[in-house]
Amino acid sequence: MPSQELLNHLYSSASGSVIGVGWTDMKSPRLTVPEQLVLDREMTPKSGPKQYFELGVGKGLLYRQFLNAGWLCRGVEPGTWGRELCGVEPHLNSIPNSLSAELVVALDVLEHIADPISTLRQLRKLAADGARLYCAMPNRQSLRATIGRTRWRMLRPLGHVNYWSRESVIEAFAKSRFTIEELIKTDLWEPRPIRTLKEAAAAAIEHLGLGDQWIAIARAT
Repeated sequence: MPSQELLNHLYSSASGSVIGVGWTDMKSPRLTVPEQLVLDREMTPKSGPKQYFELGVGKGLLYRQFLNAGWLCRGVEPGTWGRELCGVEPHLNSIPNSLSAELVVALDVLEHIADPISTLRQLRKLAADGARLYCAMPNRQSLRATIGRTRWRMLRPLGHVNYWSRESVIEAFAKSRFTIEELIKTDLWEPRPIRTLKEAAAAAIEHLGLGDQWIAIARAT
């Protein structure tokens, strides 16, 4: 297992070993499927401004949605691309323990971290009692993982250092004082007209719940 210090260095330097080639140059990124789910669930007319914390802000598309809505937002992003946003720090240890976030988001993060349970425990310290936590991570029990094996698209040495089963998600969250409320399988399929057999197969994987991503929704206990 690489050290967290090495992983932090690779992310802060935008190394091609840990992020997709060309990702930093994308001009108009869109919300991902997990990000859109968070927005749809949490940004409602009845949800007044609250405290929001995001680990792994990225380019800040989701973070900006809550910031612009008047929420008190804090975040962490080791890469330089997200640090111009108000309230974003390069390290988790830079966030004050006095934070009591009612919504915590860590999408596509836990697979990149050397000790994810330790990180979840740090998130619990920053979360208010009863806060909701959203995470997304690779599902090693998926159809793609079973068939693809060493060719599975989620296998990214150094980029991904942890892979998750249903049992390991539940265990890691329980050890960190989060109770899983929903555990959703997704293939990151965005609904659109189906024009090819490949698109039809991808849509079927999504609708049958065989996708290679977990979306975990948990409550701080």
